[in-house]
Amino acid sequence: MPTVFLSYRRSDLAGEVGRLADTMQQKMGGGFAFRDVTNIPLGAKFDQVLREELAAAKIVLVLIGPTWLHELEQRLKQPDVDYLRVEVATAMSQGKRVIPVLFRGAALPRAEAVPDDLAPLAKHQAMTIRDESWSQDVDRLLDAIGRPYRWNMLALRAAVALVMIVVAVNLALPLLPNHRANDIYFLRSLVASLAGIYALIEFAVGYRHFKRLRQGYRA
Repeated sequence: MPTVFLSYRRSDLAGEVGRLADTMQQKMGGGFAFRDVTNIPLGAKFDQVLREELAAAKIVLVLIGPTWLHELEQRLKQPDVDYLRVEVATAMSQGKRVIPVLFRGAALPRAEAVPDDLAPLAKHQAMTIRDESWSQDVDRLLDAIGRPYRWNMLALRAAVALVMIVVAVNLALPLLPNHRANDIYFLRSLVASLAGIYALIEFAVGYRHFKRLRQGYRA
């Protein structure tokens, strides 16, 4: 399940949301963020999928453009369900980390300007993503969210580390006593020991990153 749920109105920010989703996919991988247009399978009950994805997500980004508040006011006059309102209100009621993200000069709506179930949104720290500094702003957002540890790259890192260890041991052969340099069992043990140290470092870094990420989700 994706870590981040993107909540937005297509009439307000369809282009920016598509660009943001693409940028996140490039930087974090395809399973990082949920966007209804691309992540709801054909034929699925979209309201059920939205509930499931929202329940599973760690963070909800409320993407706000210049017509966000006007669109909300218009939807309040209609009898049908406003799914954006449901998404945001549900995320806050469940205690998820909700981050308002502002585009194209939009401001965070005041508490008195929205329904009571959305009023707490005004107290959430927001950030702005600007077109002229898009990549840097998205990087700041991802840093604030907390970048997942790249376990999918573990095999590659381990392979590179093993090659470097073997090369380092070979370079160190002239410095070893002759009986050690010619002892294949000693050299294998040395390589295995260095590989074990690398594995411990990899585990420690991953565990530390996991703890920091969990704290970020709860912030």
